[in-house]
Amino acid sequence: MSKIASTYAQALFDAALESNVLEDIKNDFNVIRSVMKEQPQFMEILTLPKLDKNDKKELIKTIFSKDASQILVNFLMVLIDKDRINLLTEIMIAYNELVNQHFGILEGTVYSAVALSEGQLTELTYAFTKKLNQKVKLNVEIDSSLLGGYKVNLGNVVYDNSIKLQLKNLKNNLLNVELK
Repeated sequence: MSKIASTYAQALFDAALESNVLEDIKNDFNVIRSVMKEQPQFMEILTLPKLDKNDKKELIKTIFSKDASQILVNFLMVLIDKDRINLLTEIMIAYNELVNQHFGILEGTVYSAVALSEGQLTELTYAFTKKLNQKVKLNVEIDSSLLGGYKVNLGNVVYDNSIKLQLKNLKNNLLNVELK
């Protein structure tokens, strides 16, 4: 993560905290993340050097002014003015980390071979919250290479309970057995 992105994220966090809209902006960023995922050309357009900054701002206003926080819309305008819109993804990640830190939440990702039910996700979240003695929020991603089970990334730690790892361990154990 670049120092510049962290600085912008901190400035947005401070403004959002002062205006009591931390969660609103976090939710708005989730919408922007979805737009970026569904329409990759969105960021391409915003980072085009030949496109006039005012046109980029109009695009932001048209898409986000009705539903997004005014602080966020203004922030996006500043990013365009300062030619920093290319850092938006990094800024969103850093902002999310700051908000989670503020609320004492450890956010991570659970990878599963199949979609998890709401009950399974709640169970996993509860188990890790209890184990780590800290509020945990898990995002789900499908990884069919796991074959079954799950793998959880929380901070710098990976908890692997996948069939893939179990098969690998079984293979290693079988290969290390000495026949008499």
